[in-house]
Amino acid sequence: MFEGIEKITTTSDWVTLIFLAILILIAVLQFNYSERFSKLFSLVYSEKYYTDYIKNRPLIFNTFHVVFFFIIVFNISLLIFFSFKSFSSTPEQGHFYLFSQILLMTFSYVGIRYLLGVFLAHLFEVEEEQKYFTFLKISNLALISILVLPFLVLANYSVGVIHKFLITFGIAASFAIALFRYFVLIKNEKLSFNNLFYLFLYLCALELAPFIVIYKLFVD
Repeated sequence: MFEGIEKITTTSDWVTLIFLAILILIAVLQFNYSERFSKLFSLVYSEKYYTDYIKNRPLIFNTFHVVFFFIIVFNISLLIFFSFKSFSSTPEQGHFYLFSQILLMTFSYVGIRYLLGVFLAHLFEVEEEQKYFTFLKISNLALISILVLPFLVLANYSVGVIHKFLITFGIAASFAIALFRYFVLIKNEKLSFNNLFYLFLYLCALELAPFIVIYKLFVD
């Protein structure tokens, strides 16, 4: 009897609740933006989604992106959490605290990255290009978050070697898709710079600086 009580107190049902919240958000998007949600998957093989919605206003801060923002952050946080859980020794009782820290860091990273992007865009006088680039990045992250969700669900309810394989595959697939889409954006000159050095400097500052800030805030 006491063993049963102990198992209940160390359960990870809170992960199931997060999955439920993600599915509810996806259902909201599917119900209210059925056509746009379906067209998002066309990014796998074409860029028609960009041309269809690039003229929407507001371009970034619309309801579709706001809802997707939470889906993206939750999925990224879960993927990082499962990675820590699989490849490091963390006590069961500390799992929720660990996830809370990861979730907070993910929110902070996204916020810092956006503000830094706005600052750099103003500095390099590429405000419109930055808005367009941010729209492209959100669209790509939205697609990746939907594609990786089934692996996260399966990983949560699997054990042993299968669990680690699913997590490893999910990480590898996410990075592969993200890198592919990122290089496609750069190849198609979605950010216009007269000097290649400034483009490199801009992208390094935009992508790497938030990691350094987060590390200083939460690790140091």
